[in-house]
Amino acid sequence: MSSPIGESPIYWKESRELWACDINLGRRPNGKPHRIQITSKSRNKLVDKRRALIREIEDGTFTSGKVPTVSAWWDYWIENIARPRVVPRVLANYRSYGRKHISQHLGKRKLNKLSVDDVRFLHSEMAKGGVSSRTIQAVHKTLSKCLKDAVREGVVGFNICDRMDVPRAHSDERGAFSVAEVRSILRVAEGLGPKEHSKWLTALTVGTRQAERLGLEWDRVDLKSGFIDLSWQIQSIPWAHGAGCGCKPERQAASCVRRRPDAEESFELRPCYLGRWFVRPKTESSRRMNVLPEPLLDALREWREVAPPNSLGLVWPDSRGNPVWGRDDRKEFKELCLSAGVRPRDVHSARHSMVTILLELGVDSEVIRQIAGHSSVLATRNYMHVSTGQARDAMGLLSKHLE
Repeated sequence: MSSPIGESPIYWKESRELWACDINLGRRPNGKPHRIQITSKSRNKLVDKRRALIREIEDGTFTSGKVPTVSAWWDYWIENIARPRVVPRVLANYRSYGRKHISQHLGKRKLNKLSVDDVRFLHSEMAKGGVSSRTIQAVHKTLSKCLKDAVREGVVGFNICDRMDVPRAHSDERGAFSVAEVRSILRVAEGLGPKEHSKWLTALTVGTRQAERLGLEWDRVDLKSGFIDLSWQIQSIPWAHGAGCGCKPERQAASCVRRRPDAEESFELRPCYLGRWFVRPKTESSRRMNVLPEPLLDALREWREVAPPNSLGLVWPDSRGNPVWGRDDRKEFKELCLSAGVRPRDVHSARHSMVTILLELGVDSEVIRQIAGHSSVLATRNYMHVSTGQARDAMGLLSKHLE
């Protein structure tokens, strides 16, 4: 029988010509002894290995069994743990991070051998390759989530990302516009016609996300009562092979005759155009009804009167009646900012500006949270019901401030 952990003897194993040591871990759930053996060609190195292993056992970071490589665990994590949690767009990002960065720079490392220096190496190699600091930060945070689940499932003893700082992201594009800048942008947009005026007024006063605005349908805009239903978005979803398709391994999923959107069956979606779909937001807080301020209501009514019909029922389609691509929308917003003499920012800044201005005006943060569809504004603030009257007052106050 093996000795207790602290007294595990080292002996020469003739059959393998190695120094060996048996570590007693007690008993398995089935009652059988649980022992592991460590070996080394050098007795001194084996002493060090034994000391390190005993330390892991005593501090609770030891995991028994075969430890996967980073790539193997990443792939398993995506398909079995992350997939049910996130929307298809985010899952596609995770796959991309793994393919372009994780597998390339860390993939062959054993999960339990991953070090702070390894993760810093990942950061530096990505930076050398011209990857933005925002993407480096996103990859790091995703790796941390992946390792956190590895700890939770007993694959490794600790998350190495917890032992280092999250890399900073530097961005000059995002931020809030001032009230004067918002007024300038809206004046230029109004001069471009009812379509552009109503679209950018929506972005700047209702605080829609880009995917919500580009996927907005007329049947979710109540021009009589002054409400807008933001319970759907438009997103690109990668294709997956259909069940029993019989495709060869090298065949792309997009060309599979039984192709299907790469999303969980529980994920609610409707076909839109090509690989783009109307999808429900992941969180309940993002599915919301917002009040339309009077200036926006007037602008939408004006656009509705002259808007050409389209088969998808979109409020702001492209010239062929199809949904506008996000990159084209961002380009248009940049050109709008330049025409207004305003420093160009990311299109998300329109939404950020609405929240900032309302906060500056003293509107209750819980009202703003529900208007913007945030999961939370203050982590300690309990959920509170906001009446239609409160929301209407808030939007009216914003509109008057921008006149």
